[in-house]
Amino acid sequence: MDWKKYLRTSGAALLLAAPLVAGAADKYPAQPVKIIVPFPAGGQGIDLVARTLAQRMQASAGEAVIVDNRPGGGTVIGTSAAAKAPADGYTLLMMANSFTVNPSLQSNLPYDSRKDFTPVSLLTITPHVLVARQDLPANKLSELLELAKKNPGTVTYASIGNGTSPHLAGEMLKKLTGADLVHVPHKGTPLALTSLMGGHVDVLFGNLPDVLPYVNDGKLKALAISAPKRHASLPDVPTMEEQGLAEFESNSWYGMLAPANVPDSTIQQLNELVVSILQEKEVRESFDARGLEVIASTPAEFGDWLRKEMDKYAQIIKESGARID
Repeated sequence: MDWKKYLRTSGAALLLAAPLVAGAADKYPAQPVKIIVPFPAGGQGIDLVARTLAQRMQASAGEAVIVDNRPGGGTVIGTSAAAKAPADGYTLLMMANSFTVNPSLQSNLPYDSRKDFTPVSLLTITPHVLVARQDLPANKLSELLELAKKNPGTVTYASIGNGTSPHLAGEMLKKLTGADLVHVPHKGTPLALTSLMGGHVDVLFGNLPDVLPYVNDGKLKALAISAPKRHASLPDVPTMEEQGLAEFESNSWYGMLAPANVPDSTIQQLNELVVSILQEKEVRESFDARGLEVIASTPAEFGDWLRKEMDKYAQIIKESGARID
């Protein structure tokens, strides 16, 4: 999918915040900023994006910018902390797909995903790669599905947690192919990858930046990539469509939000700061080399994106029967 074209034609109907208004504004930031990441530290995905932004924001603004990793509860712990933070723009939230998944999986969230946050920007998108342990007797998608067919209930797929996009990717694969795959949730990407490389599980839908180093080192093998076309970093890995699953689409996006009711002028300045960083040549090239496509949207575009993603995942969850297990 052409993500930038999608955003331009999506209508940009801002869901989570009022339209921005022009006018004089106090300089932002004028004090230290905290970015909550509701995932474990480490890895090449969301934590990398958060820390890159934090470093550049601090250098540009001259104020300390701290990354605060608060994993747990399927991202609910960190997200709840951000929702309860003062509406001054000095506590921010880095989020991924689970923000739009959790409303359909959990009925008792301690926050309202549609009302308690203000979108800042959709930052990056990265495709999922289906990777397997090196000694698994399957080197392509069809061989994995055949293995699951011949050995029902024994082929396992790891995820980085219940309700995450890699979890739902596995559920979609099961639904589309009828493969009997057993879900094994883990608390974050590092643990899931360790389990996979240790031979405790068989496959994993991983974010391209997270799995690429291990594929390149020969510790994991890539069976398929969920992208419109093959990726330059893994040119020999066929897409899901090339292997017969044209309707399969799975990725991880990373975005920045603030608590609800942060002043419009603050959101405007924050968006301009973040977008300017993402447009830096060094940042774009670094992210691109890791499989992260820079988006850098407006707050309105991101608000519309979130609404559409919530609706999409609600339908996927209903059809797949996915649950918090």
